[in-house]
Amino acid sequence: MITAHKYLNLDLSVINVSAVIIDKLTQNDLLKYDELLGIVVSILGKNAKDVFPYALNFLYLLDKIQYLPLSDSFQLTKN
Repeated sequence: MITAHKYLNLDLSVINVSAVIIDKLTQNDLLKYDELLGIVVSILGKNAKDVFPYALNFLYLLDKIQYLPLSDSFQLTKN
């Protein structure tokens, strides 16, 4: 999913979806999972729904976002 191949739509790559997530989280301090998913789908289309969890995992593993389970929301980490 991260590496490119000839059938990959670059707009729906994990890197691009991650960039949209980071952009929206810089504009808003805190976004709920459903709100963030709705924003990504409205920008990239309904096929982005399949890539969305992988992009969240990618950003979480890189320690760029943190998940707040009580509010079911995400925010950028303070690095």
